[in-house]
Amino acid sequence: MLTMFIRALILYVAVILIIRLMGKRQVGQLQPFELVFTVIVSDLAATPMSDVGMPLLYGILPVGALLLAYALISILCLKSEKARGFLAGRPTVLIRNGVIDQKALLHQGFTINELLERVRSSGIYNIHEVGCALLEVSGQLSVFPVSQKRPATPEDLGLATPYEGLPLNLVLDGRMQSDTLRLAGKDEAWLERVLKELGATPKAVFYCALDTSGLLTVQRRQGDQLQYLQALDASEVKW
Repeated sequence: MLTMFIRALILYVAVILIIRLMGKRQVGQLQPFELVFTVIVSDLAATPMSDVGMPLLYGILPVGALLLAYALISILCLKSEKARGFLAGRPTVLIRNGVIDQKALLHQGFTINELLERVRSSGIYNIHEVGCALLEVSGQLSVFPVSQKRPATPEDLGLATPYEGLPLNLVLDGRMQSDTLRLAGKDEAWLERVLKELGATPKAVFYCALDTSGLLTVQRRQGDQLQYLQALDASEVKW
């Protein structure tokens, strides 16, 4: 029983490492050849996991061979557009200017009800308001409204807006984040000094972030209220 447990644990870790080698994009959305790879890997790992008499290498070596084949196919797809189109497929336009492409719908195996459901889930209720609906290679439907139905943007209104980037997480669960502090051009002593103005210490803080306007947002471990402090001038922001 202990042997089976240890073998299962080893194979589990090995498969996780192999899937991680596929990269974040593949984990989030699988191309056809990536899906085949994932299914076969799970099957190869399951056999030696349950059969104690089979050496672990009988499961790991075939998975390694598949990983090599996957890497070669990935490189081929990166280098060749024709190979990428053949192995991964190409996006398909299902709706253009409110008109459904019935041939494309039939070719992709989409029913009209499924198409309408996907369009509604994007926040558009009337087909004639769809400028373009694109079935991506990943199977997701990208829906773009006609220009007259798009929400107004500051650019449409002729408004100038300040730069806005990702906020930096400076404290997570009581631990100062040295990497993001360096991105902000600050050190731990600066952060401790700033938090002291709010009557807090890093260890007492559950979450602390600095946005690109220089505003510091703090939530303490024991509390559900947010505290704010203008820690930097917007002109000092360097990320």
